[in-house]
Amino acid sequence: MRKKDRHRLITRLLSEYDIQKQEDFVRILKEQGIEVTQATISRDIKEMKLVKVPGPNGSYHYSLPAETKEDVTQRLEKIMRDAFVAVDQMEKFVVLQTIPGNASAIANLIDKRFGELLFASVADDDHILMVARTEEGAEKLKNAFLEYL
Repeated sequence: MRKKDRHRLITRLLSEYDIQKQEDFVRILKEQGIEVTQATISRDIKEMKLVKVPGPNGSYHYSLPAETKEDVTQRLEKIMRDAFVAVDQMEKFVVLQTIPGNASAIANLIDKRFGELLFASVADDDHILMVARTEEGAEKLKNAFLEYL
């Protein structure tokens, strides 16, 4: 299994299980037919910057780190520089075109970064439709994306 796929699976497991030890990751992955070593999981934890947080019963379990606004902004800037194609606005609607396969990831970051301006957003393979709360908000969104051209 590729590291990227394993990281994606680990992220999913964190939402489904109360994982307290590295051995728990190894066991659960083995139950799903994926052989990994504790050393591999240890490297994954470090690369993914997983943290231990207190649970409701007083024990600690692994969790994804809380994203800061700076992290989201940096990630959005990086992916937009690589995948942004065009943006257009009509009243409260903003449409962003991306290179195929990137719209969903970009939409997720846009929701986190510009959530206060958005009423809703919908993404397919290469387009994101955003509905802003106000026309002024839509204009701010469009102008923010034009900076990436």
